[in-house]
Amino acid sequence: MTAKAPGTVSVSRVEGRATITWERGPANVFDVALLEALTQALRGPEVAGAHVVVLRGAGRSWSGGLSVEDHLEPRVGSMFDAFHDALTALWSVPVPTLAQVHGRCLGGGLELVMACDLAIASEDATFGQPEIRLGVFPPFGAAAYPQLLGHRSAAELLYLGAPIDAPRAAAAGIVHRVVPPEELDASVVLTAQTLCGYRLEALRLLKRVVRHTEVDPWSRLRYAERTYLNELMAGPDAEEGLRAFLEKRTPVWKEG
Repeated sequence: MTAKAPGTVSVSRVEGRATITWERGPANVFDVALLEALTQALRGPEVAGAHVVVLRGAGRSWSGGLSVEDHLEPRVGSMFDAFHDALTALWSVPVPTLAQVHGRCLGGGLELVMACDLAIASEDATFGQPEIRLGVFPPFGAAAYPQLLGHRSAAELLYLGAPIDAPRAAAAGIVHRVVPPEELDASVVLTAQTLCGYRLEALRLLKRVVRHTEVDPWSRLRYAERTYLNELMAGPDAEEGLRAFLEKRTPVWKEG
């Protein structure tokens, strides 16, 4: 198997705007190391004291999701821990978080968007949770999407696994604005500048109240993760869909 290029996470700070950018190959697929670097950046000094934290993928896409290889034994447990830590760190940022989305936003990449407070997408962005097509499911999506998006929108993403375009993502509540690709950077900067003009303590306390009044997803996420690791991965088809994807073939299900 060909070794994948290592990824990088960088953080820049312009006045009250902290921007976290990741890059790993053309699709920005997250492996364990990149997830750990993202968690470190979210908890780092550049984020402390910011009015807003912008998250973006470099290159052609926001993210194609989590590494399929890391879903296989013996790495799946470490991948779950690393992704859980990244989601917790993102959810816990004390000021508004803003996803700047372009290109593909799939799998764990979409789950990261849903852990942000705000999201702006370019018209060329596509969104989806294709895990069911590989014989698995996204734990955070299963645990949080029914409350964040409503049952019907969540069911479409989770059960059908088909991608949707940016306007449909906006209608579903995944992003709050869709702009032409050439306007994405400026739109994000303008939104961030608006937030930077507000009182920092008001933003912090507002977010704390909003998070307090929301349904806490973490106990449901732990249940979803246990179900995935202890039941889903114990069946005869546990890795069939994942390996079929890597081998570029149609999966053959034994469970019927």
